[in-house]
Amino acid sequence: MSPDDLAVVARSWAGLQERREALLAQLERCFAAVEPSGLAATCAQWLVDAVDELVGLLTAPSRLGERARQLADTWPVTGRAPTFAVEGRAWMVAARKVCPSWSAQIELAWQRAWLLLSEELAQESLSPFAAPAPI
Repeated sequence: MSPDDLAVVARSWAGLQERREALLAQLERCFAAVEPSGLAATCAQWLVDAVDELVGLLTAPSRLGERARQLADTWPVTGRAPTFAVEGRAWMVAARKVCPSWSAQIELAWQRAWLLLSEELAQESLSPFAAPAPI
């Protein structure tokens, strides 16, 4: 991520925090469509809380990856981890709907943030010192 991307994510996150309740409601709607377990509200809250912690760590990828792994262990859905394909896309849709200043630049910066997070998590899983995958 470039310094400009970091600044864009930080500014847009500050704006989204001012609309936290609307963001939670939009995320809950998104998750209700894909999460049949009735955990939509819990997943929405988890994601907003996780983003709140992780946005500040984007400048320190190793700390970002470590904290993201810790948070992933608290994901409320059994049997699968949070992914960009589900949670990331829900985030983008919800943020776009509640942030009046949302733009292509903001969207791209958030995509890069998700990519950075994904890369950090993948590097750990590819490490020969990583814990073995559960069977």
